[in-house]
This record gives sequence, structure tokens and C-alpha cells, in this order.
Amino acid sequence: MKNCENNNYAQTSGGLKQNKACIIAVFGISGDLARKKIIPALFNLFDMGLLHENTRIIGIGRRKYSNIEYNEYIKNTVNNKPPCNRENRKNYSCKEKIENFMLINNYHAADFTNPEEYAAIKNFLKQTASENKICDFLYYLSTPPDNFEHIITSLHQSGLSKPDFLDISCAGSFVRVVIEKPYGYDIASARALNEKVLSIFCEDQIYRIDHYLGKETIQNIMIFRFINGIFEPVWNHNYIDNVQIKVYEAEGIGSRGNYFDKSGIIRDIIQNHSLQILSMIAMEPSASIDANSVRNEKLKVLQSIRPFDTDNPGASIVTGQYETGIIDGLPVKGYTDEDNINKNSATETFAAIKLFIDNWRWAGVPFYLCAAKRMPERLSEIIITFKPAPHLIFNNLCASQEAVSNELTIRIQPDEGISLKIFCKQPGFETRLQPVLMNFNYSASFDQKMPEAYERLILDALNGDATLFMRSDEIETAWNYITPILKCLEQKRVTINKYAAGSLGPKLCEFFGLDLC
Repeated sequence: MKNCENNNYAQTSGGLKQNKACIIAVFGISGDLARKKIIPALFNLFDMGLLHENTRIIGIGRRKYSNIEYNEYIKNTVNNKPPCNRENRKNYSCKEKIENFMLINNYHAADFTNPEEYAAIKNFLKQTASENKICDFLYYLSTPPDNFEHIITSLHQSGLSKPDFLDISCAGSFVRVVIEKPYGYDIASARALNEKVLSIFCEDQIYRIDHYLGKETIQNIMIFRFINGIFEPVWNHNYIDNVQIKVYEAEGIGSRGNYFDKSGIIRDIIQNHSLQILSMIAMEPSASIDANSVRNEKLKVLQSIRPFDTDNPGASIVTGQYETGIIDGLPVKGYTDEDNINKNSATETFAAIKLFIDNWRWAGVPFYLCAAKRMPERLSEIIITFKPAPHLIFNNLCASQEAVSNELTIRIQPDEGISLKIFCKQPGFETRLQPVLMNFNYSASFDQKMPEAYERLILDALNGDATLFMRSDEIETAWNYITPILKCLEQKRVTINKYAAGSLGPKLCEFFGLDLC
């Protein structure tokens, strides 16, 4: 792919300290995502000394904040987040840190969907860059997906897509853009968005973000597989019976009704989070740890997924929608009773997909991708079930009724860690078997706090490391698999089964022969 950059950043997945000042322009700064994730992540990077002292953060939004109002917004956004909600540390003043953080923040009110407003945005950014002798720009698109193409086009037309609009010499400078998910609505829209973005920026300037890839447990998958020699030899169809990838949420849709009812759980979770996890679990060892080598191997996995059988969709997918139920002892609404939801909506809030990867390593091994809302608990994990021993001489000695198979569980959230289920003899005079767990837990094994996903990903974007971001061909290949499934749903060729909120989903999960739910 065409390479546009000649930067001085370490191309490594180590999350190294950024060594140049940068203007970070966040479009949609007053939205939920910026308030809950992006601003706190930037504050934590600032608190850890990982932002250059001359870096400036410019919020761009429609609200007419005064300087005082915007500072109050920033203060309130970070005041109850780590590190400010931790116990007081020696020589640490959260108030002072917030005040210093506010000094590197500024706000420009603008309708970023209106191309005519970009002349003023350009002047504001140019003035900030000149005053602080900054040549590098990171544009963060924290906006509804319908705005992505408008913003990208306007950045280009206004001259903001290249740093040569500045009055100062900027040899070796960069302009990068971070684009949030969802990236497209189907294969056609994803391809159209890629064509537009790649007509203005080069691939190595584009950071398509999936925050799951920034989670410590996900980053550890490659280390776990390719460093520990006891696992890689059995990481194939000869020893693995099936792989389950679960992303469960206890909450409903909250204030996201307008978005979610047009999206559904397959677009919201499986097309991005689940398939990205799948690609890391199933990939071959990359030639090196540089971004393109890793993403090349992930792409091969996505390209090897067997096309969805649209002639018999019920054999490969189960979907559902939650009704009223009980969670944590309290009644909760059904999906169609939520705010901004059509009473006759057929949008799926539960989906379990069975797929196969047609290559030598994974031939015949079923992968189960399951995502759902209003589950009994918040849970994201990967379960690798190994085939049982070929001759089970102790099979009738199990204390429990469960299958005598070893399971490796990689827990993404909560309680991040890895556990291996093995079978041992119970103490006593009789020979009875009992499953036990060998556990590794991040919080128990390491003293330091794990970085939040957005902290890691923003720092990587500043450092020019795209390893944990999605490349254009990955995006399109994932949509190539998912789009036929969505068409089957739209054509009502897949039944939307009702399930009670707080339950384990439609009973039809048993159809797959696994306790998926």
C-alpha cells in the first residue's frame, strides 16, 4: 500500500512515549463517547506524562461553550475518573492536575457537517499551531458515522488534510485521522467510505478504531500463543474441538435507541469486535510484529471464513430480542419498550453465529460468535475447548456430568485473565475425578493498573503504530461475510426469537450443541 509518512516515531507495539508536540482535534467533543472515554483517556495520558508538554487538545462541537463553560465541562468530565477517584497519593493533587490539563485544552464551536465552517476551523487550528510551533495533527472523529464522509471531505477541501497550510517549516510532519466504529453499514457503504477516505489520506494515516483491540487481554493473545511453546503445537484442528467468542452485556440500549434500532447486535458487536478477536485467535504467526505483518495474517483468517449459507440460514445463526425480565432483582423493560424504539421493531439484540475457517489449521473446527444484550451479567470471553483424550478410561469416574474436555478461557472483561480447566482426582479413598481451574488473573499478578483501551489506542495513533487498528481490506472482508447475514435478516428468512431480559437467551442456542448462552 502507498506509504505517505516519514515520521520519527517508533514503529512498535510497545506504546512508547510520544516525542513530538501534536494538535489533537476531537470532532464531537461534547458527545457521549468523548465525555465517557476520549477526554478521560487524554487526561490519563497527560497525568502519566505521555503527552508532549506542547501538545494541544482542541474540542470541536456544535455547542456554544464559553471558555469558562468549556473548562467546567472538562473538569466535570475527568473529576470522577481515575486517577482522581483513587485514594489520595503522596504529593499528588488532582485539582492541580486538572487545572494544568485544562491549560492544554481549548474549544471551537462549529457545525462540522457544514463545509463553510471549515475556514474558521482552519484559522483556529493554524493560530494554535503557530503559537505553539506545532506541525503535527491528529483528527479524532468522535461523531455519528453519518458525519464521517462530510468531515473527511471538508478537511480536504479546506486544506487541513496536509500540514502545509501552516506558516512555519514542518519537515517530516504528519496528519492522521482516527475514525470510530461503525465503519460502514454494509459492504457497499464500507467500500464507499474507504474509497472516499483513501482518496484523501493514505492508509498509514488512517486509524480505524475498535476499542476491543486496545484491551490488555486482547493484546496478550499473540504473546500467549506464540511465546508459550506448550500451546502453539496443539492450536489446530487435531486438538481443538471448538472455539466460542462471547460478548455479553447486562445493560440494554440506554440512550442509543436511535442508533441501535438501525444497527442491531450483529453490526454493533459481531462485525467488528467478534471478528477481530476471531482473527487474532486463528491467525498464523506473523513474520514480525510490525503493523502490516500482523494485519496481513489477520486478513488471511477473515478471507478464509466459509461464506454464509444463505440457502439454509437457520443452520448457522440464531437471533433473538429481549422482552421484559429481571436483572439483579429489578424489573427491566423489553426492547420495544425502550426509548426511541419502534414498537414493531424486529432488530436483533441477540445473535449466535456458527462459522468455519477453511484452511489447514482450522479445517472442520466450528467457531461460535455470540453477542447479546440484557444477559445476566457483563461478560466477554474466549473459550477454546480441546478434544477429549482418545480413550477415556476414567470417563465413568467424573463427579460431575460435564464433558471430560480441557478448556482454555481467555477472559476479556470483567476480571481479566486466563484459566485452564483440567481434571484431577478428588482426595479420598475412592477414585473420583473433579474439574479444577489453573488461573492467571491480571490484577492479582501485576501491581500496576492496566491502561484503558482508549489510552493505549490514542497513544499508538500519536506514535504512528497501527498494529491495533483495522486496515481497509480487513474492514471490507469482514463486511463481505456479514452482509449476506444481514440480508437474510432483512428478508425475514431468520426468526427473531424472544427471550426474557436476564435470561441466557433463546433456547435455540441448544441447536448448536453447545452451552453458548
